[in-house]
Amino acid sequence: MDKKKFITVVTAGFALFAMFFGAGNLVIPPYIGLKIGALSGVAFAGFFVSDILLSFLAVVMVASIGLTFTDLGKRFPPLFVNALVFLIIVTLGPLICVPRTGSTTYEVAVQPFFPQVGKIIFGVLYFGITLLLSISKAKIVDIIGKILTPFLILSLTILIVVGTINAPKELSDNGYGFGEAFAFGFSQGYLTLDVLAGVIFSGLIISSIVREGYRSESEKKQVTILSGVIAAGCLVFIYGGLLYLGATSSLPSSEGIKYIDILKHIAYNVLGDNGGIVISVAVAFACLTSAIAIVSAMGEIFENISKGRIPYKWGVWICTLVSFVLSIRSVDEIIHYAGYLLDFSYPITIALTLFVLFFGKRVQSNAPYIVGVTLTAVLSALFIIGDLLHIDWINNFKTLLPLANYRIEWFLPAFLSFGITAVLVKNK
Repeated sequence: MDKKKFITVVTAGFALFAMFFGAGNLVIPPYIGLKIGALSGVAFAGFFVSDILLSFLAVVMVASIGLTFTDLGKRFPPLFVNALVFLIIVTLGPLICVPRTGSTTYEVAVQPFFPQVGKIIFGVLYFGITLLLSISKAKIVDIIGKILTPFLILSLTILIVVGTINAPKELSDNGYGFGEAFAFGFSQGYLTLDVLAGVIFSGLIISSIVREGYRSESEKKQVTILSGVIAAGCLVFIYGGLLYLGATSSLPSSEGIKYIDILKHIAYNVLGDNGGIVISVAVAFACLTSAIAIVSAMGEIFENISKGRIPYKWGVWICTLVSFVLSIRSVDEIIHYAGYLLDFSYPITIALTLFVLFFGKRVQSNAPYIVGVTLTAVLSALFIIGDLLHIDWINNFKTLLPLANYRIEWFLPAFLSFGITAVLVKNK
């Protein structure tokens, strides 16, 4: 590998890692470790599958179809693709992830040190910076990959290394079995939104790779996959370290404890008074990099879907303003309502990613993909309604489906419907 390609791969890989690693990624792994205790390694395996592995596959899937996720429109009905892209970017952007970055930064990095600064005043400053750095989309990858990410990785590495060295040798048994621990880690992976991020952020990364001169199909795929490997490696190290610190913390594993409190406790327990400064730097950079990436992606996607009728800057402004309003809520409030939105959008995104990645070259008809994704959407919506309204027959039906304990009860019905439709279309 020549020097130019190496620099491109590393820069794009770090940028992709920083785009993935936002507010939820900081607070969720320690929570998993605290809850599971001795079987945290098993829980991390489940978290790895639903978060890191599927996110990497999402990046590879986009690279296999073109430059952005919207290139699926070349194969499927534009209305189908645009509706799916709109659902993903609105869920990922102004409804959950971007406001969560602002709320997390305030609760961890601002409120403890500057309690006199109100959340609205902070929000104006935070989202003003996000807006300013998102307007120039050509510089996004360089800003994130070369400037912000090294500070993020350095601060988290200090916390993890020092915490691991001083951690107790034995973990507490919190009463979870292997299956329960894996299922819990798997289900928590949804809350990071990394699979949705992988689908959307791939466009920014692949576009930057093409601008560097890697335009052929083979070179584009190679550099994208290598960048994805670097991002995945960083995520494994950071997630694993934070999860371990949560498992070895002295906090009691109670239902009422807040995500943010676990992270702050770890920082102060590991690094003393300096822990607050270190975790504040980590949170600020993690949240800001994700916010910039998502806001920029939303501007680009709105511009593509509307064919230029909604300019890039309008999409950036819309995402920033809506996120600012929702960021006034606490982190725990945002995570709570996020669960219902993700239970709908996540299965749809995962199903389509796996369909295209594994069957894209062999199954050319649109029908199996549309049937499989539609059934996934119907089942997901049905189960959310059953949970919200406490409808017994829906909840009982859900528990009868295979893999329900892992929150992927839609998986086998989706793939069966895909396979049956593919056979019927082929025979016809």
